[in-house]
Amino acid sequence: MRYRPLTPDLLVRELADRIDHRGEPRPRIGFDGFEDIGAGDLADAVADRLRELGRPVVRTSTRWWWRAASLRLELGRTDVAMLLHGWVDGDALRRELLDPVGAGDAAGYLPRLRDPRTDRAVREPRRPVEPRTVVVLDGPFLLTDPAGLDAVVHLQVSSGALARALPPDRQWWVQAYERYRSDEQPPDRAAAVIAYDHPATPAIAWPAPRRSPE
Repeated sequence: MRYRPLTPDLLVRELADRIDHRGEPRPRIGFDGFEDIGAGDLADAVADRLRELGRPVVRTSTRWWWRAASLRLELGRTDVAMLLHGWVDGDALRRELLDPVGAGDAAGYLPRLRDPRTDRAVREPRRPVEPRTVVVLDGPFLLTDPAGLDAVVHLQVSSGALARALPPDRQWWVQAYERYRSDEQPPDRAAAVIAYDHPATPAIAWPAPRRSPE
């Protein structure tokens, strides 16, 4: 896989243009990475560029779809397997957001489910699905359960870079990331891979042939 260096601005434009030209009428795109390394910032910038291109955008993060703390922490606060497979309520994410947007459901969608700070449900009315809507979802470990996404962009970082970015109470996430890379092989499954140890000087690779994340 060959990486091509580019500026952060050109990275945003290239990603947005590729998404804008995808074949799905309402693409659902995941940015597979940690907020601490800038995955959320990159997803925000791409979402803004898509809006400039005239696309309605649903911008959300997996942290808004975490299960209640009583469930996700039932095996302890540092359980790697639970972090990888049990923190995000994937069924709810698909049922309330990804599937309705993909189908253009007249009943609408929910952009988020639970506030991660208060651990309480977010009470919002369902929103209508606009034509040509794009879902931009960010969060780590997306390829453990990619159903409902049309493509995943993987932000690849070294364990050392991640350890430097994470706060002390989440250093155990480095172990989870190492297991994720070993088990899921993100570069082999993502639609695009971005070398992101240094966000100011990213490099992108478009694996060929690109495979669906399902």
